[in-house]
Amino acid sequence: MTSTTEREGSPAFIPEAALRAKLAQLTFVSRRPHGHLHTGDRRSRAAGSSIEFADHRRYSPGDDYRQIDWNVYARTDDLFVKVRESEETLVVHLLLDASGSMASGPLSKFEIGRRVLAALGWTALTGMDVLAAGSLGSDLGNIFPPRHGKLHIHRFFDFLNGLQPSGETFLARSAQAYVARQAPHGVAVLVSDLLGHDAPRAIGTLAQHGEELTVIHVLDEEFVNPNFSDEIELVDAEDGGTLELFGDEELLRTYRAEVAEWSSSLQQFCHRRNVRYVPIKSDWSVEEIVLGHLLSHGVLA
Repeated sequence: MTSTTEREGSPAFIPEAALRAKLAQLTFVSRRPHGHLHTGDRRSRAAGSSIEFADHRRYSPGDDYRQIDWNVYARTDDLFVKVRESEETLVVHLLLDASGSMASGPLSKFEIGRRVLAALGWTALTGMDVLAAGSLGSDLGNIFPPRHGKLHIHRFFDFLNGLQPSGETFLARSAQAYVARQAPHGVAVLVSDLLGHDAPRAIGTLAQHGEELTVIHVLDEEFVNPNFSDEIELVDAEDGGTLELFGDEELLRTYRAEVAEWSSSLQQFCHRRNVRYVPIKSDWSVEEIVLGHLLSHGVLA
């Protein structure tokens, strides 16, 4: 019997069966508690063991009285029980830059970003995390509201299938609109080429909201390492503006140095704010990105 994820005509961004089996064995890593009570059977990989305590909640009839925190009671005259780390559920926010600049590349930056988020969404929902998602561009685009459980996987894929890259980049405005929705904070992944001038402000907005943020910086090889020697016309992917250049080796060396410095400055900006920075290329495979780079950076375990 063919599953609905393998039916004929399924979007190419949906992970294949072999990859889905590997993704189902992974989970998102949270470096700190976020205070959301457990609602399912999430496989905890948080730091510490299950006998360590992450937070408190008010005592309810039926709670184990042995977990009452009497020190808190002495200060407040209210009964609170200790919440173990293994009882905490995790909210995962997946954000995709859907501006026009993401359409460039042989396999577009947008398409590889969508494939990565499809894989991460599968991990979140099969791992019993709460998944929320949004598209960012000239403004806040489509939203996938917080959902929990495997039954919502195809709804998430439908959400991704409805996205298309277009328009100018205003990441900071989009990020501010996303956090203004007051969804519970947790772990967030932003996939973007970060070409907008306000990209650092967008990263800061998401981090300040309380998200444990990972920035997946996706670029195509032609942008990072162009190779031309004759006259070339550059076309802005967002506003259609053009610029004619006559290439030479000195110009190329200067350009490559500028791109390297720009990428390094973004990485340093992220590190100063405890944001994971994961650079990728649009011609890399999803397996290489998710099972290699995101694992090695501690996003997944």
